[in-house]
Amino acid sequence: MSSLKIRIMRKNKKRPPRHLVLNFPKVNIIVAATMSAGKTSLINALLGTDLLWSANEAATATITRIQHASQDDNSMRGICFTWEGKRYQMAEAVDKQLLHTWNGSPLVKHIELSGCVKAFTKSRFLPVIYDTPGANNSQDCSHAQLLKEALEACDDGIIVYVLNATQPATQDDARLLGDIKQHLDARPGKQIIFVLNKVDELDEDKGETTEHAVQSAARYLEQNGFSAPVIIPAMMQCALVARKMLRRLHTTRSQTHHLRNELARFRLNKHVLNNAALIPSPLRETLRQELTHSAVSTVSNDEFCRSELRQFAAYSGVRTLELYLTHYL
Repeated sequence: MSSLKIRIMRKNKKRPPRHLVLNFPKVNIIVAATMSAGKTSLINALLGTDLLWSANEAATATITRIQHASQDDNSMRGICFTWEGKRYQMAEAVDKQLLHTWNGSPLVKHIELSGCVKAFTKSRFLPVIYDTPGANNSQDCSHAQLLKEALEACDDGIIVYVLNATQPATQDDARLLGDIKQHLDARPGKQIIFVLNKVDELDEDKGETTEHAVQSAARYLEQNGFSAPVIIPAMMQCALVARKMLRRLHTTRSQTHHLRNELARFRLNKHVLNNAALIPSPLRETLRQELTHSAVSTVSNDEFCRSELRQFAAYSGVRTLELYLTHYL
């Protein structure tokens, strides 16, 4: 039995901290992907802030476990453990820089965070989100082992697999999907859904539409043994920027510029991602209503309307993922 699983079992036997939600069942949500598909951006979009380190190279080198808690403040408590399972450091208020330091330390194997994940404040379960390393990092073979340990530590729950829409059907994805399929075959109660991220980077002038990308991903996944896959097209980095603006957090000039461009396309067709998604019909209708009933922006292109930013979250795919996790687990 892996050290991670033993530690989780021991921790669950202890009396939970007072600030945790105690009357809801826990659901494990393992976010997995090859390097640079955008899984960390996805989790940050759920959190509504740049808490986890994200980069164009392998940004995650540890297992980070985020447990939703009921405290009203925005702080995130954290503790990290060594490869021997010993407590290394802890903090009452973790920030991005501290997590980056922990994540980059060769002494740290596992990070535990506890804080309010606002996306799940009204859910009927207590989500435990796992950010796992990209298993295809050729420079660090421990990444694949860490992902395997995270999968084996959670016999139930759901896997959210992130695909890169700009790099579909890679050999690395095929290998990792094969390992995950074998894992799921031995655990019939465990689900998997797919997020096709970075659809905002597709070149429509070359015929790279969201609908075509989703259909191509579906064929690829079915060829790899995943029948009738749930696929959510998404632009998680844009979703994160929109949510940061809603919380009046700092955004860079390039982030603001990219979001402004996507808002222009969003205003032309608010339903393009929802129409292309392979999701249950009731979920599609719920999103259609959110997109239809939200207020239309009357501001200039140099400004951002809060109601439109909320509507953009429904458009971007992050809201689709939240609703699926909330209602279909």
